[in-house]
This record gives sequence, C-alpha cells and structure tokens, in this order.
Amino acid sequence: MLRRTWITIAALCIVSSLASFSPAAEKNDGRTNLFNGKDLWGWTAINGAKFEARDGLLCLVEGMGWLRSDQLYDDFVFEWESRALKDQSDSGIFFRASLEGKPWPDKGYQLNLRYDQEGALVAGTKPIVKSKPPVRPTGEWAKWILTVEGNKGSLEMNGKKVWETDQLEPGRGLIGIQAENSPFEFRNIRIKEIGYENLLVGEGPTGSYFTTVVGAKDVWSLRPDGVLACKGGGGGWIGTKRDDYDNFDLKLEYNVPRDGNSGVFIRRPLQGDGAYTGMEIQVIDDDAKVFGKLQSWQLHGSIYHEVSPSVRATRQAGAWQTMEIVADKNLVKIFVNGIQTIDADLDKYTTSTTKTAPLKDRPRKGHIGLQNHGSGIEYRNVRIKKL
Repeated sequence: MLRRTWITIAALCIVSSLASFSPAAEKNDGRTNLFNGKDLWGWTAINGAKFEARDGLLCLVEGMGWLRSDQLYDDFVFEWESRALKDQSDSGIFFRASLEGKPWPDKGYQLNLRYDQEGALVAGTKPIVKSKPPVRPTGEWAKWILTVEGNKGSLEMNGKKVWETDQLEPGRGLIGIQAENSPFEFRNIRIKEIGYENLLVGEGPTGSYFTTVVGAKDVWSLRPDGVLACKGGGGGWIGTKRDDYDNFDLKLEYNVPRDGNSGVFIRRPLQGDGAYTGMEIQVIDDDAKVFGKLQSWQLHGSIYHEVSPSVRATRQAGAWQTMEIVADKNLVKIFVNGIQTIDADLDKYTTSTTKTAPLKDRPRKGHIGLQNHGSGIEYRNVRIKKL
C-alpha cells in the first residue's frame, strides 16, 4: 500500500524431469517442485559458491559455500536424486539451517552425502545418526526421501529405510546444498510441507477461499497454473471468507511489476482501512520513481506505516519473490526471499504513527487479504499453517 558445517558440493547439476514447470503444488499429493530446470529461481548461492542452471541441470561449479532456499521450512517431506561425478566426493543437504555462518550455516542439520558416510546426520560437528554404507559406484544415481516433523526424522534411499530418529530440535530454517569442490548432480527436487493449507484452489476468479470485498471482481483471475493474477484498475482487495486467522504461518510467492504496489493484509476486519484496522505487509517496487522518496515504513516488507524493515531483501520488480509472515500472539516475523525483515513484539507498540489504534490494540484475529492497488500483481503458492 502507498498513500498518495560439514558436507560439501563443488559442482552441482540438477536435472528436472518435467517438460514444463509450475511452482504450484502438484494436484495429487501436494508436492512442490523446487527446481524449474531453467534457472536458479527459489535458490540463492552464497559465500562464494558458484551454481549454474544449464541443460535442465542445476550445476554447482565451484566454491566452498552453499546454495540456500529462498524460503524457510519446518516440517516436510523432501525428496531428490543425486550422484557424485568423481571418486571420493563430498557433499550434503542442510535443513533447518540458519542464514548466518561462513562458509556454511552456524546452526541446523546436515545430511551427509560424502562417499564413505552417505546418509549420516550431524548437527554442526555433533553426530546424530552415524552411517557407513558400502561405497557406491561413482556416477550412480540414488533417490533420497527425508521426512522431518517436530523432533522426529527419517531417511530413505532407493526405497529402503536408512534411519529414524527422535533427536531433532523442532524449528524452522533453510534447506540448502553444501559446496566443497566436489562435483555432484541433482534432479527431481521436490518438497511437501506438512500442515499447510493451499488457499489458491477451487473455481471462480479468486478460488474457494477468497472473495472480492472491495473493487471489481473481473480484475482477478485464478489461472490453471495456480497463479492468481490481478490486472489492476479501480483498487480494492480480496479477503478470505473466514475471519478466524489468528496465529499462523503464511507463505506466498508474488510478482510485483515495475512501479507496482500491493500488500498482504493480516488479522483484518472487513470494515475500515485494513492498513490501520488490521495490519498490511507492504509489497511494492522500492525502486519506483512514481512514488517519490519512500519513507522507511513504506518499504517492501514493512508493517505499513508502523514498523520499518531492518534490511532490504526485495529484488528487482518483475521477478517472482517469496514472503513468509509468522503471526503468533503478540509476535510478528516477516521474511522476504528467506531473509528476515521484521521481528516485532506488538505489545511494545503502544502508540501509533497515525490517529488510529496502535499495534498493541489492533485485532489478534481476522481475515487474510490481498490488495489491488491498481498497478496489477500476481500471487501463487499461497498457503497457511495454523499455529
């Protein structure tokens, strides 16, 4: 809204088995593809690691860093296929990992793909589950399924159980692939998040969960590929039919156009301006000249007019991005492209920057909404988990 660690990969290539890519969850089982076979969308290479997408493969070329997801995950079923391209290779998979740390995350877990310790699980340098399987031939594909839920985890390789454990710490974090100058190839990377409800399903221009509250209905269109597109014009907003969303983890992907402006409402009542009667998480082209000089509380990822983002995490307008909003009682955390921008305790905001109610006194339950500010916007993969 605007008014006026331990495992490594050094050459990673992921083959997609899909002829075309849609990030929307597959209709049959809720899995989402995490690699589109064309580019690194949804991933970010950090700490000097070099990754490429070529010929349907996601290739780690060199370096000692890692490739991180652009969203955080807590409970999930994560599957992939991988193979080493040279003898005595070393690589691994991070999960529930922190962004901090060099060359690899300081916190979280690693599943080892080292040639002589495949399947071993560690937290930092602490072994959780040891594994010493027979060394497989270089270049042989293996299919892995990692299931993580609360303090429990399990691993399968090629359809056979490798281990089970109840020694995990519940929590959220990034998924990643570690690079340590060993070439690997990966393909068929998918995830199924446990406990989330897809809000972009059903018939009609806004699907089954949303309805047009203010503005024209014909500007919204839920396409077969799972994208909810708004062509702008006239303004307004759509909201969930339910108004009991209080404590939740809301995840979504969006494409804000150049000079674009939108917002995600949370805990919003139907009446009034949702930026002030509930909360609006700002979605905007920070680089747009048409808005003049934006105030810090107007920037992408802010709680509009009240809490400024601590860091810029938005990307260039016209590219798909990710956002996560965690609202748990008085605490609100916002992540943009996997980077935290807001960590707010609403109870500490006892005064308002406007003449409306301070955040402390605003509703702790209400509708989820998406704003049409007239410039057009696209959303996809909008899902929510009640806390």
